[in-house]
Amino acid sequence: MDDHRLGDSIREFLNKRRHPDGGYTLFEGLPDTKNTYYALRSFELLGDEPGGLEKTLDWLEDVHSRGSFAAQGLFYRCSVLRDYGRDFSVSDKFIDLLKASYRKSKLEITYYMDSVLRMHGEYLEDVPEWVLSQQNPDGGFGRYGSDIINTYFAVEVLRGHEVDVPEGVLEFTDGCFSGGVWNFTPISYPPYIETVHAGFRINEMLRGSGLDVSDFVMGLRNPDGGFRRSVYMGISEPEYTYRALYMIIKSKKRL
Repeated sequence: MDDHRLGDSIREFLNKRRHPDGGYTLFEGLPDTKNTYYALRSFELLGDEPGGLEKTLDWLEDVHSRGSFAAQGLFYRCSVLRDYGRDFSVSDKFIDLLKASYRKSKLEITYYMDSVLRMHGEYLEDVPEWVLSQQNPDGGFGRYGSDIINTYFAVEVLRGHEVDVPEGVLEFTDGCFSGGVWNFTPISYPPYIETVHAGFRINEMLRGSGLDVSDFVMGLRNPDGGFRRSVYMGISEPEYTYRALYMIIKSKKRL
């Protein structure tokens, strides 16, 4: 498929997920902040301004104003609202709660919470120190054993604080590499789009570029123009489509 047709098919998929009231949906029903975040980020990669952008931002700002503060959703809303010049403020009370509760078994959640804090000018020295304490002897990160997802988010947090990434991370990441892509751990199979994206980003951040994984990623494309989680299963989702699009563009410098 040529680049223009691929881009157009992704646009069509995302536009079908746009809700009339603003925001984007997983498949049908009410919109949510996660799918809205990944849809907007996908349009940014395509160089497009999505239709109904102001309505989507109004919807997102309204959801944010209601005070729903699960870490993941909070990160999605604050990121988009900040980037588009909207109100992403969080109450001092909740900022204090984030400061006290960032030590999570999943470093993905720590990343979301720390990112929100940094968006609000709060840089805690204890955060990177705690993340570093989660490194295992094999070089990877994870409280209950190393995996590439925890390792990726550890790198993101450390780089966000301009702290050197310790030795062993690339060795662990390379150990997860098999068949041209990255798995969850060195002994797990199959690869999923989030594990491939994690390995791709670690290499991009620490080696200056990822590897060309576009053939694997294109194998995840569904007839509706979106992308699924693995070659074996999954409906198209904005999250998977964003990760696929990011790696295709970075691999081929195209679209």
